[in-house]
Amino acid sequence: MLNGIDNLYTVSVSAPGKVILHGEHSVVYGKTAVAVSLGLRSSIVIKEVNYHVEPTIRIHLPCVGLEETLPLEPTVKSLFHPKLAPGITGKFSWRLPDKIDHDSHLRRVDEFLHLIKPNFDALQNNQKNSLRSFLYVFSGIFGSTNLPVKSMEISLGSELTIGAGTGSSASFAVCLAGALIQLLKLKSSTGFDAFYDQTSEDFSMNEREIISEWAYNCERIMHGSPSGIDNATCTFGSLVSFKKGSKPRHLDIKMDLRVLLVDSRVSRETRALVVKVAALRQRNTAAVDHILDACDHVAHTATQVLEKLSSGKCEIDYDAEYQHLAIQELWDMNHCLLSALGVSHPALEAIRGAARAKGLACKLTGAGGGGYAMVLIPPSTPRSVVDSLCGQLLENGFRVKETRLGGPGVSIEM
Repeated sequence: MLNGIDNLYTVSVSAPGKVILHGEHSVVYGKTAVAVSLGLRSSIVIKEVNYHVEPTIRIHLPCVGLEETLPLEPTVKSLFHPKLAPGITGKFSWRLPDKIDHDSHLRRVDEFLHLIKPNFDALQNNQKNSLRSFLYVFSGIFGSTNLPVKSMEISLGSELTIGAGTGSSASFAVCLAGALIQLLKLKSSTGFDAFYDQTSEDFSMNEREIISEWAYNCERIMHGSPSGIDNATCTFGSLVSFKKGSKPRHLDIKMDLRVLLVDSRVSRETRALVVKVAALRQRNTAAVDHILDACDHVAHTATQVLEKLSSGKCEIDYDAEYQHLAIQELWDMNHCLLSALGVSHPALEAIRGAARAKGLACKLTGAGGGGYAMVLIPPSTPRSVVDSLCGQLLENGFRVKETRLGGPGVSIEM
């Protein structure tokens, strides 16, 4: 959007969260995991403004309690012109986020933040990492161009709970990279070939790949050694398949599963649960390996069922209902397999028991040990059943959100 009088732009971009559909824990041992986009989204608005004082960037991130004003000139611009990774020659371009010297660029960002914010280390980790990620992507994208950069206000809103395994950090990073690239496109009258359509109402596949790479670099800042499945799912939407040692693979499956996302309100530590499964496997190697193989089979079979359901080949209601029944059975199997690995929790079992009493399938998602459970709601489910279950879960102290799985990835909001 352009303000023609002042030649100022406003950009709004949203991206979904994600949940693991199948493959929790087994993915650590080389099995396939499948993630799916969540109907709950984050959104970011970048608005260029005219200040009659020094040019600044104002950042408003209420989800992490962060309000910050950064001087644009000359300080933020000192981070421009990032280096290419060792062994790569040429000049860095925003189109090549995988070629940036990540450690060098992040080190410059950290030095800058410690210089202008003496209390930087006193901030909470999610506040620090949000600032680091913003400066990393902003200076990386605009720092490789000659475009004028004006004062701007940046605001983020999110329907996602932070630290709950629903991809909140990846959704933020995808929104950020997408909005900055869209702003770059709008400000650039030249330099974009037909490969980048400035008039398009959405991102091209090539642009999504670039957005995902920038978001992956942010995930490295947030988490150290991410798999890449979160940023890929939040960027492309629908389903993303991942296997250790390979790049995440986007599966363009048109799906629209209705679920209840239930917060057990039990905190869990992913690393401790991974260690717990590893110890169990060391004591019972053959049995645990069979469970992991079964988890892999469930992930592959569920993908095939969803492909059939979304292909339009289920021409009669009975066939579609049959496919939904297959999905329910696979959810039940997956949860029981994870429970056999010792990563369920009494709260998760209570949620599952309430759902089963209503004839609905339920499984944990993510590391387990607490966190979220997902209840599948087939299309034929009466509204009264859903309302009754929601009421029961709320009475028992759980948080419930009705949403959908498999929606669109990063999108330009018009």
